[in-house]
Amino acid sequence: MSSSDKIQPDRRDHAKLTGAAALIASLLVASFSHPVAAKAEAKSSKAYERRKAWSGGTEAATEFPDDRTLPAIEAMRAAALTGAIRVTGLGDGPVEFLLRGYSPGSRATFEARSGGCRVAVKAYAEDPAPEAALYEALAAAGLGGGSDVRVPPLLAQERDLRVLVIGWLEGPTARDLVRSGQGRRAGELAARWFQRTASIPVKLGPPLGAAQMLHRARDWAAGFLPIDSALGTKARELAEILAGTQPKEEGTPRLVHGTLYARHILDCGDGPGVIDWQRFGQGPMELDAGTFLATILRIGLLDKTRETEAVQAREAFLAGTAGLLDRRSLAWHEAAMLLRLAGKQDRRHDDRWLARAHALLGEATRLL
Repeated sequence: MSSSDKIQPDRRDHAKLTGAAALIASLLVASFSHPVAAKAEAKSSKAYERRKAWSGGTEAATEFPDDRTLPAIEAMRAAALTGAIRVTGLGDGPVEFLLRGYSPGSRATFEARSGGCRVAVKAYAEDPAPEAALYEALAAAGLGGGSDVRVPPLLAQERDLRVLVIGWLEGPTARDLVRSGQGRRAGELAARWFQRTASIPVKLGPPLGAAQMLHRARDWAAGFLPIDSALGTKARELAEILAGTQPKEEGTPRLVHGTLYARHILDCGDGPGVIDWQRFGQGPMELDAGTFLATILRIGLLDKTRETEAVQAREAFLAGTAGLLDRRSLAWHEAAMLLRLAGKQDRRHDDRWLARAHALLGEATRLL
């Protein structure tokens, strides 16, 4: 084999990466120039301090994770290093990327900024075409970027790189509102989302109901045993109670978010926006409602200084959804999600996580 033959693979890899970087650049330029993107940026929150919309476990950072399962990341890194992405009319500098959320081996969300405007760039390990189709269907149903009840508008996608570019929704999350003394506003926003979406005729996504939640709940409960035997026993008992009280009839399936945590509902000033639709499906509204209430309850349960605000958020939500939800099914789904949240307690820093997990499981048992 000649020396020229040996370097050919490197050249091909370089050419492939260069082409991918050019694709990312063209996607971003097209997205920043999209009229829907400009409209979404213009309709920012006027009632509250502007905060990052893509909150979660990862704080904003400029680094690109080293994750080969997300092909878009290497292309974004290459495009950023060369300064290849520049948008005419939005400043002279290149587009800046900030990492807003990251699940290794699954997905990463970046904020891309240029000249005061921003979009969200979402890189995936699996094909995000179903999520892209959902954004389009919701926009067609009247929940686009210009609506007072909205989801992010889809601006661009590239299937080979498994990447979506969507509009940026601005405003504090419902979790932020509860923590800042505006619990009632958080509950009202969530209720408004359910009022608006109760009759949306979008039939996309797999089944998501009590049967699927119960299967996952048993897995969640089993995960406690290797960590703490007493906690594992308590979680297993809760899973058995869930099995014995599982709702038998859940009505006509509707579009559900699947992980409607309080951090996924934003106050966009004139109404709610809902982000992060990776786990959507067809199921009962009580699944999403129970998830929201469980995350609100967790705030007050684990931080007594926010307990009153959490109660106010719950009361406002239940008042605003009166007649929409079955209370027994709602309690069941809330309890199932509390089991999930108990397993997500951060165990890195101190031993308080054990008491917190017991508290969450105890509240779930009380609900049932």
